[in-house]
Amino acid sequence: MISGERTGLKTGKRPQQLNTRTVKKGETLFNEGSSGRELFIIQEGKVGVYKDTAEGSVELATIEKPGIIGEMSLLDNQPRSATIRAIEDTTVIVIDQKMFEATLQKAPVWLTSIVKIVVSRLRDTNRRVDQTVLRDRERGLASLMLLLLPESRYEFSSRIALNYDMVIIEAYYVCRLKKKEIEKLIEGFQKREIVLVEEDTDHKKHICIKDLEVLKLFHEYLNLKSQQKKFKEIGIPQESISVLANIEYVAQKSGAETAEGTRLSKADFMEDMADKGRDKVEKTLLDLRRRNLINIMPEGQDLIIIFKPETISRIKKIKEWLPRFEMDVA
Repeated sequence: MISGERTGLKTGKRPQQLNTRTVKKGETLFNEGSSGRELFIIQEGKVGVYKDTAEGSVELATIEKPGIIGEMSLLDNQPRSATIRAIEDTTVIVIDQKMFEATLQKAPVWLTSIVKIVVSRLRDTNRRVDQTVLRDRERGLASLMLLLLPESRYEFSSRIALNYDMVIIEAYYVCRLKKKEIEKLIEGFQKREIVLVEEDTDHKKHICIKDLEVLKLFHEYLNLKSQQKKFKEIGIPQESISVLANIEYVAQKSGAETAEGTRLSKADFMEDMADKGRDKVEKTLLDLRRRNLINIMPEGQDLIIIFKPETISRIKKIKEWLPRFEMDVA
């Protein structure tokens, strides 16, 4: 519906008439890929920004008053980069190409150039959305499951579990994902063996978590990947891991548990490692200390190795599970 609206600006000239348009809830203002010679300023209501991907339509954002949409196509004459759909009844002011260009001509040339450069960079970012959206969804689902666990966990088949339907509903409201999208993500978690979906006698589904630490590691992996980083433990040489495992083994016999970690006499450890070559072991201990995997402190006439037992467990799990984390499950 098109109607006229006067700006009411006191410029001494005849007030310029602006068009407004009303878009009903669920209606589309414009589609991704369509040509566009108008931009829109939201006066009332709310719209969703949707991107088509191989996995279906994905909501990227919501925009409310006084948000502006559609300006990119006016600046670079390229197709619309996303679909805009009303989430609720929405009224927008319509700025057509003629009015937009007339306004832009009044701006300094350098400012116009900057705006066009920014738009070009935004276009490039949008082209990469398809490559990152699935990873972000996985990260969102992993985060949601970890948030639900403290209050909603229970035991099923001797494993920690979450109600399947509850996760579907929460993922919809929190992550704005459709049921089929969530089910596909859960299936990907299953293929990696991070979770197992089981049914009870009433045909109710349960998401069983095989190892909570693995789920936490997967979430950490996805966060690191989004930052183009990797687990620092990947770079630890196998020789250093072996020595760390030996520290844990010797500590089980002669170590002591304290609030700061497990304490082990370095002399006791070196005696147990006598057949490995003292210089080689000393060099490896320095490497472990440099990586903050152990600490070595003086105590009387001896030196004490301090370490946390969960450190070696974490390293082993990263080495074991990383290939599954990296699996292509599309």
